[in-house]
Amino acid sequence: MPEDLAAAIHQAKLVPHQVRAKSSPSKLVRVLCESLCLDFASLSPAMLFTGAMPEDYYTLVFVTNCQQKGRSFNFAIEHNDGYMGFFPPGGTVDAYTPEGYENATLTVPTAIFLHAIERSFPDLPENVLQNGIGIRIGIDEQLKLRELLRMVLAIAENPIDSVCFSTVRSQLESDLLEAFLSALADGCQFANHKPNMRTERRQRKLRQARDYLFDHCHRPIQLESLCAELAMSKRGVEMLFQDLLGVSPNAYIRNQRLHGVRQALREAVATPGIVKRTAYQWGFWHLGHFSREYQLLFGELPTSTVLRQP
Repeated sequence: MPEDLAAAIHQAKLVPHQVRAKSSPSKLVRVLCESLCLDFASLSPAMLFTGAMPEDYYTLVFVTNCQQKGRSFNFAIEHNDGYMGFFPPGGTVDAYTPEGYENATLTVPTAIFLHAIERSFPDLPENVLQNGIGIRIGIDEQLKLRELLRMVLAIAENPIDSVCFSTVRSQLESDLLEAFLSALADGCQFANHKPNMRTERRQRKLRQARDYLFDHCHRPIQLESLCAELAMSKRGVEMLFQDLLGVSPNAYIRNQRLHGVRQALREAVATPGIVKRTAYQWGFWHLGHFSREYQLLFGELPTSTVLRQP
């Protein structure tokens, strides 16, 4: 379920938004070392993630599989696999992950991270440490990091190795930190710190559109109103959403309202007629169409959401 993906990164404050219907379940695996945390995420549907990284940790996100274009709006870049996003404590997250996206995320306590940088990577640019960066990692560093991650995941998923795993956590922590920081330093050597202006401009327009739709999602929104807000043609707005999120503006609006219904149902008291009243509140008047669209996006009927409240 989309809300379960809020825990995809240790102690981050993430808001997941499912852009399209899922084809299979997503998967999360967490490996806790003595001080560090390594999260593996395998996401089935296309997603939007907004929010903030952990306040007391530096965060390094290595994209292990991304066959279609992913987008880090906070860094104004597009990427495939082999990319690393580096975030300072509390760094902003605003990212689109396409279908089948996978990553491995290391969260490192501030004191441990800064000590490791001072000891082994003192030349890491100060602006990167302060603002974060999105970069492509060199092939050699990628291969080393991927092999380490493959071995860690294999051990973490094998119950037979669970006892042995606990005895090697200290060394594993050291190896993970070294591998991620080495990859980060490698990528920074060749990074272009100036974002592509056209990419940045289009992503800024999309952010403006998303903010407008969020503020007005409880009432019917005409595409013409959004076009006027963005000072763009209908065709331009349609291409903006299709190119950057893979959906039409109308599909995005509908799915955003479905997310609003889902959140309301998860928080509501289970009373007769609660699904109908909530659907009406979010602008869905045809309950049969609403139920089908809801089930298609989330894989369950709205009544099931009410019954499985936490």
